[in-house]
Amino acid sequence: MSSNVYDGYVSDLVFEGLLTNDYSGAPIPHLATWEISDDALTYTFTLVGDIHFSDGTPLTTEDVAFTFKTIAHPDYDGPRSYAVSHWLGYDDFRAGNTSEWAAIEIIDDKTIAFHMSEGTASPANIWDFGYGIMPKHIYEFNTWEDFLDMLDKPIGSGTFMFDEWRPLEYIRLSRNDNYWNPADMPNIDGILFLDIPEESLAHAFEAGEIDLAQPATNMDNYNLYSAMPIADVRSVLSNSLQFLQFNTLQPQLEDVRVRQALIYALPRQQYVDIQLGALGSVGMAPLTPASWAFPETGLNDYALNLDKARELMAEAGWEPGPDGILQKDGLRMELEWLVYPEAPWPGVVSGLAYDSWSQIGVDLTIINMDFATVGAVTFDAEPEDRDFYIFTMGFRFAIDPDPTGAIFDGSPGTMAAGGFNASGFSDPRQQELVQLGRTTFDQAKRVEIYKEWAQLVNESVATVVVAYRNDLWVVSNRINGMTIGTFWGWIRDINTITLN
Repeated sequence: MSSNVYDGYVSDLVFEGLLTNDYSGAPIPHLATWEISDDALTYTFTLVGDIHFSDGTPLTTEDVAFTFKTIAHPDYDGPRSYAVSHWLGYDDFRAGNTSEWAAIEIIDDKTIAFHMSEGTASPANIWDFGYGIMPKHIYEFNTWEDFLDMLDKPIGSGTFMFDEWRPLEYIRLSRNDNYWNPADMPNIDGILFLDIPEESLAHAFEAGEIDLAQPATNMDNYNLYSAMPIADVRSVLSNSLQFLQFNTLQPQLEDVRVRQALIYALPRQQYVDIQLGALGSVGMAPLTPASWAFPETGLNDYALNLDKARELMAEAGWEPGPDGILQKDGLRMELEWLVYPEAPWPGVVSGLAYDSWSQIGVDLTIINMDFATVGAVTFDAEPEDRDFYIFTMGFRFAIDPDPTGAIFDGSPGTMAAGGFNASGFSDPRQQELVQLGRTTFDQAKRVEIYKEWAQLVNESVATVVVAYRNDLWVVSNRINGMTIGTFWGWIRDINTITLN
């Protein structure tokens, strides 16, 4: 139901998964405990306690099966199919050849087993089961359109219930007083998510209109909020990054030397100094410093070097035309960069590119459109309809470093409409390493595999890390007992916090 971090907050409060994670990022039981077979191909879950949805209907393994079958439905076009695509019989079920999925075995109302395909055993597979469980009696559908019509009225088993949504204004949740585990009943009555522009956020916080905010990560905001007596400012190591993605199917961008030249000419350190300061750093690896697989050495940092950029452009056959713009075979080096205004940083980094790239003969046009539209013409568009050149976004990674289904994954499903990779680029060796890293259980060996993979991603620069950044959170001194960590979001303490 969620395709961005903000929708994810609502989803995580309304729905619950079979498992969750502890503060360090290790998986722990939530709705169920589990056992894994010796060959790591069968996961058997047993539901805990007497779980029921907010309407009082018991949550059973029928609901669990329904949830995962929905992700594999032939009409599903979201980004989560990678979580089940390696399960036994997925292709037949996805194709609509059968209504019974061999991967899912309901043993009784509380016990369910999931079977993986041969050769897909992986330490990352446990994270397939963290998705919120949907009530079958509410969401069961005849047509996919029927299912989509119900998505704006979520109902789950979580500690909060969905009340009201006014687009671009607010989302209101109320406490689920019928929650199945009274020991975890929240102390607060509800949560109101407000859509507040960045330029108005500090005033709203200082006026006491909001209790929790995540302003743009920069030193100006850090200093601004730190000066407020009511604010507890948290700078947290993040498992997310800021990236740009090239459409490598555009003729101007298909040559890796062109893409490398553009990154050599992109003043990323200047961007970090302007936008992030001490709260960020230039990115090189397709993993974050929060990951145990992060490679500390062996990567090109593409430090600003306009001469190197011009040299690579010339090697790729691009020469200055009469007006100074690079040309090749009658084609001009004219590029467009999609920027959304909801956050300030895309405008900053694209503006720096505009100034710097003009010095190497690139005619860059910056196009402003809202966040949803950027997603619609990149990730959500059919590959043959993607006519963009460059766009910028942020991305938060899963706890396990396995990149399957994420922005650096070149598999067909991830590059299809609704996936997270719109670059059009896929390299066989990179994909071989992704699969090898996923199916290797020795963590030290996985580190070496991901290091080689990171080096190849670093060379191909189809998707490029602009910067790593900390998450900046501002917590009102009205809130008691809220911890925020790299793998421990503010939602995790929502049931125990109190308000002054």
